[in-house]
Amino acid sequence: MILKSYTKPIDGTIPVQALLYDDEQLLGSQEGVGIYDGQQKSPHHQSGTVYATTHRLFYYSTQSPHKYSFSFDLVHTTQTDYYAGLFTSSPKVTLHLGSLEDVVDAEDDVSKGWECHVCSYRNPPGTSRNAQVCALCGVPRNDPPEFSSTSKSLPSSRSVTPLSSEIACTACTFLNPASSKACEICGTPLPGMHSGTAPPSPALKPISDSDPRLIRVSFRKGGDKNFYTILKRSLQGKAWEVSCSSESTPNDQTPLLSGSVDGLLRNAETSAQTSRSDMTDALRDLEAFMIKARDMVRLAQDLNDRLSATTSSATSSSPYSSSLSSEPEEATFIRSSLSQLGLQMANAPVTLDIIKDERKWEEQLVQELADVVQGGGTGKGILRGRGIIGLDEIWGGWNRARGISLIPPSTFLTIVRQLKSYTLPPLDVRTFPNGLTVLHTPEFGERAFSDRIVTLLAPEGGKTTSEIALFEDLGLGMTWELVQAVEQRGEIVRDEGGGGGVWGEGAEVRWWANFFNGYVWDGHTFHDS
Repeated sequence: MILKSYTKPIDGTIPVQALLYDDEQLLGSQEGVGIYDGQQKSPHHQSGTVYATTHRLFYYSTQSPHKYSFSFDLVHTTQTDYYAGLFTSSPKVTLHLGSLEDVVDAEDDVSKGWECHVCSYRNPPGTSRNAQVCALCGVPRNDPPEFSSTSKSLPSSRSVTPLSSEIACTACTFLNPASSKACEICGTPLPGMHSGTAPPSPALKPISDSDPRLIRVSFRKGGDKNFYTILKRSLQGKAWEVSCSSESTPNDQTPLLSGSVDGLLRNAETSAQTSRSDMTDALRDLEAFMIKARDMVRLAQDLNDRLSATTSSATSSSPYSSSLSSEPEEATFIRSSLSQLGLQMANAPVTLDIIKDERKWEEQLVQELADVVQGGGTGKGILRGRGIIGLDEIWGGWNRARGISLIPPSTFLTIVRQLKSYTLPPLDVRTFPNGLTVLHTPEFGERAFSDRIVTLLAPEGGKTTSEIALFEDLGLGMTWELVQAVEQRGEIVRDEGGGGGVWGEGAEVRWWANFFNGYVWDGHTFHDS
């Protein structure tokens, strides 16, 4: 009953683009959908494709496109709901509908074309300001209030046929006389024609106030979220409302053209409001997802702990058990399922909502970071045998290991400076003059690296930055920062050769031990200080 009252039949064998108004745009589509008529499934609309436009929804039936396809004007929609589905229940989008009487005038303007009273050109349906101006001669639409747009061109000797006795073509929307069997324009068979006479329209049973005014779209093949986003954008844009409200202008004012500055500003404001609303909805969905994901992780952790306790109790209570005894089949199945979902709890991230004490939380964060960096003593952590590494690589690797429980930079900088007391060998933080901050083992401390470079250069003479990088097994950029720090200490000096470059401009810089370290130049000679 709801579908019959609020929708209009269309020929589903005609592409949807051919049924659009001049000012209507196709926004998106989704196949594999079914329709609910109120709270119940509509038996003839359970397999089809739904299209969303700026003005309407189209449903194209897969089995009987000519018989069960329809269009629905979005102007009837007062509210929407989204249901994500559960188990075997498909995701659904619910459209709550308003009263038909509230929009009857707007429907007449949208769904029917009009004939120009000057040149008699029949303009196609539409709601924009351009649709209210004749596309052929440019004369504004001027309908006498007592007649429809299709009746004023009829000769005066002919009685005016009521609008309800004309038959709209389902393909081109041309209004044909009631006696026609096929459309006079495109030849499409007209609905409800028998023996050349149009039967009286059946009286619809009035919708009771207790009946839920709603239509549901059930998505059996996914695509529900994207389609719901498109639908909300169309409803928020209200193309039918903006265009209809702008049709009537005072006689002393010129109607605004769609390309005018005011129109462009209004369109830009509408687009901005829609974008802000979409972003707010997206962030709200992300927050809800994070909350649900955190609950899943907590549930998986609790389940894993119970499995471990049960398995340990069963093993210790059996006199014939050994350390090699396997888990029960049920426990193995649950653990494998958690692993496939990415919820194995062997290295569950430490979160503040689980550990209420903030100081204890920081201590466990430091221990967790130490394991991530050094691999729990296995040498398979982020360092992987290296002695120095940038903090950006450590922060990114730690957050990847934590999954959704991300650590902000401020917390990371606080935690990383406490690693020295939790790692062996102790890892310390060092910042170079250019601002680069690294985590390093003792051998890359300022004093230790300086002594090692001086010892390398003293007996063998000058070496380039590339040679030092090869000796230290480091990258060229990291080596350059370390060597520059030694130079600032006065332990080594640079020889720029003839090119004056660093390592790509002219001759490469060579470094020498500073043999004049500890001497003072008095203007003539060096003296021991």
